[in-house]
Amino acid sequence: MKKYTLILFYLVYSSFLYSQNAVDFTVDDCNGTVYNLYSDLDSGHTVVLCWVMPCGPCAVYADYAQSAVQSFSISHPGKVKYYIADDFANSDCSFLQGWLDSYQLYPDRIFSDASIDMNDYGGPGMPKVIVIGSDYQIYYNRKNNEIAENDIITGINQSLTNPVSNNTLYLSNEVSFSKDFYNNINIQNIPSSILGYNIFDITGKEVESRKFFFDSESKQINVDKLNPGIYLLNLFPNSFNNYQYIFIR
Repeated sequence: MKKYTLILFYLVYSSFLYSQNAVDFTVDDCNGTVYNLYSDLDSGHTVVLCWVMPCGPCAVYADYAQSAVQSFSISHPGKVKYYIADDFANSDCSFLQGWLDSYQLYPDRIFSDASIDMNDYGGPGMPKVIVIGSDYQIYYNRKNNEIAENDIITGINQSLTNPVSNNTLYLSNEVSFSKDFYNNINIQNIPSSILGYNIFDITGKEVESRKFFFDSESKQINVDKLNPGIYLLNLFPNSFNNYQYIFIR
């Protein structure tokens, strides 16, 4: 693997080492309105989502998130949405609304549905706050006393000014690559000359190499067993380095 490829590999993706796609969900909010996360994001919104127990300490950090969102009300009116969800959906909407009122918390939507799962973002917290950009990326993810208003503001700013493209980078004019939430890399329009693939880590070390056992224009490669990090997938034979894909595990 040529040095310039690895240098490009590092420069392009080092800043996205911890990026992650949000998990889509469709649920009824506490007003009985059907809500879909991706549709909301596709409309250009940044979503700040806070899970609460609910409890007194949770209200403190939920207020940090609320204040962070409100700080964008003039510069980006209507752009940043604030939602609160019951942590394990074991508090009904009536109780949750009463708790919010008592602490003067006024989110744009309230949820109590187990489909909105903290475990999709590294595990539970009391509370837990994430910032989701319109590109589905997570720009902030903290729990408990790690939550800080200024850091939430930084995450929101990044989501508004530095969106990325759903963890997908194309380095080929012909072959298309994409990676889904389940760590499957989907490859389309594979030329018949391609025999297999290898994967390199950020140091240039080959960590996986396999041949394709049958001809097909599409393949799916699961990379769930790789350690977290930045990788380059290369299709071979590949004389011109134009069938390559950078991804984050």
